[in-house]
Amino acid sequence: MGGQSRGDEERSAHALGVTLAELIGAPLWAALLGEGRRRTHRAGELLLRQGDPGTHVLALIGGVVKVARVERDGRVRVLAFRGTGDVVGEAAVARDVTRLASVESISDCEVAVVSKDRFRRFIALHDLSSTMHAHALIRLGESDRARVGYGGSCERLAEALLALVAAVGERPGSPGLELAVTRAELAQYLGISRNTVSARLREIGDRIVSGERKSIVIHDIAGLRAVAQDQ
Repeated sequence: MGGQSRGDEERSAHALGVTLAELIGAPLWAALLGEGRRRTHRAGELLLRQGDPGTHVLALIGGVVKVARVERDGRVRVLAFRGTGDVVGEAAVARDVTRLASVESISDCEVAVVSKDRFRRFIALHDLSSTMHAHALIRLGESDRARVGYGGSCERLAEALLALVAAVGERPGSPGLELAVTRAELAQYLGISRNTVSARLREIGDRIVSGERKSIVIHDIAGLRAVAQDQ
């Protein structure tokens, strides 16, 4: 249960998908952040609301958010998790439509708020339209890959949680990380039942990770990594 290797860390971080920062490179990502004003959010805050106009995008400087949509029958569907180095809200801005999903922080977050006009100018100035299209295509397969890649074992659940930890930016030795995501939402994203998530959390043990009513709390990151490596 020693420190995480660089390879393990990169594998966990990439489990949420390739970020926009990786696609455009550090200099352009820094330039994009410079286009906006910085804002912080606590875990559990609503950042973007479904149905609102697309007036701006959020560039994630640190932390993790969940993207969820309320369907016509009233059910809430978790579409994705996004982490440091990614953007959210760009689809509504690009298409001049209302937002098709809500975005909520599941950890403490810092974002850069970039207005629609500034974001569009930035994309045009740096000829990033094809890159944004490629990024959108990458995202389309993320949910399916999560369901196929994780499944319902303890090891796979541990991998999924480590992916969120890596995206938050927590380092080994930082216990007590609370993620404002429910067992039901995590189950929905992974394509398994809530009961399966609850059962696997009990098997992993509440000294390592526990499922609270409205959150998942990581108590021992090194212990969780050891569970994932048992596969």
